[in-house]
Amino acid sequence: MARALRPTPSASGPAPDTEPDPLNPDVDEPSDLDDRTHAEFLTIFKDASDNIRFAKQLQWNTILYFSGGAGAITAYMQYTGWADAELVNYLLILIWIFSVSNILIVLSLQWWQAAEQSKIAFVTSKWSRFSTAARSRKSKIFSDIQRYGMMTFIILYLELVTFAVTRIFLEHM
Repeated sequence: MARALRPTPSASGPAPDTEPDPLNPDVDEPSDLDDRTHAEFLTIFKDASDNIRFAKQLQWNTILYFSGGAGAITAYMQYTGWADAELVNYLLILIWIFSVSNILIVLSLQWWQAAEQSKIAFVTSKWSRFSTAARSRKSKIFSDIQRYGMMTFIILYLELVTFAVTRIFLEHM
């Protein structure tokens, strides 16, 4: 079945007005970069990829630590029976400060990831046709929608946790 779907080459070869398939390794055009420049680009690519992974890990750790902290503070206050009203006010203010801080951290990490992505896009644009075609298989617009959609849901999550904890605290003030 797969062979039947594969195009068969014509006797005269490809049509002169069509461009060769960039994903075909037989017609791949190597980059014009010398070996030292190519090695530098590979280092930049690896560094940018590692930075993106690191930023994503920081982003998820930030969310995890905030959630754990808010839960721990609420559990502690529940355990103590909400005895100290001044401590309740102080901890509620701290939760809001950390909530806003976490939102700013998430935004900062998203911007950092976008900067690293643009670095990768520049470096890979100088590579062979095959590499460029392989990297362009995913739409930049779709990637941006995914990234900013995830960022929006992260911010909503942080705020919903903050509102839930605030509601619990306000019942005991």
